Amino acid sequence: MKMKRLIVILLCFVSLVSCTESRDKLARRTFDDAIEAYMQRKFNKSKILLDSVLYTYPDIKDVCRESRDMLEVIYKTEQERNLLFLDSLLNIREQEIVPIMEMFEAEDPQSAAPVLVHKKQVATRAWDRCYLRAHVDKNGTFYVSSHYTGNGHINHYAVRVQTGDIFQQTDSISDDAYMNSFEIDGTAFENIKFKNGTDNGIASLIATNFDKPIDVYLIGEKTKYKFRLTETDCIAFRDTYHLALMLRETVQIKSQIRNVKMMMRKKQDANAK
Repeated sequence: MKMKRLIVILLCFVSLVSCTESRDKLARRTFDDAIEAYMQRKFNKSKILLDSVLYTYPDIKDVCRESRDMLEVIYKTEQERNLLFLDSLLNIREQEIVPIMEMFEAEDPQSAAPVLVHKKQVATRAWDRCYLRAHVDKNGTFYVSSHYTGNGHINHYAVRVQTGDIFQQTDSISDDAYMNSFEIDGTAFENIKFKNGTDNGIASLIATNFDKPIDVYLIGEKTKYKFRLTETDCIAFRDTYHLALMLRETVQIKSQIRNVKMMMRKKQDANAK
């Protein structure tokens, strides 16, 4: 009876040792597969395998330690790769913007955030006519302004733009900060700035239909004043809208670069503690 019990104990011990050895081998094999995936630049697969080691074999201390170290290596590699890509993309976009910027000049160059206007729409070239002007700042913020010149005031507060059956209309503006009305030698002048999205898409409509006839309606208190946007103004809207998109993209890329660098610094600080 004692011999039988001893045999059972020995069998259990052998089984336990065998199981432990098997788990060691499985953990090591999974870790080796993760290393191979990393060498093949399959970072997601490598991370999944390493996580599997940590959650499946927490008792295999040496392999778990190596797995955690390897996860840190992958994180650093991914962030460095992201930075390299973002830096390259930023350089490309900034080079593309250079020739486009030559078509613009600052409306208020002394301002901390100067507004850019297409050279074909600067005030000295368009002060005596009715038109819509496109504006953009260096962060890609875009807005539209309407300009009326005539024998009498119409007191317009909104703008409708139409090409064929497609049309868009701005919000109604009543804020004096965005409206200006005056007279010079009997000639009436009015202009409104449609900022913060109050243009309701008229800029996009003009930019995407710049090669089509576009009618503009200045909506006043008692009347509407209609004129056709010139080909030059349509092209200016197209160029300004395109520049705004590119400038916004560069701002986003720079923000992503800052975020990646900040995350890397936080990771380094955490590891140093």
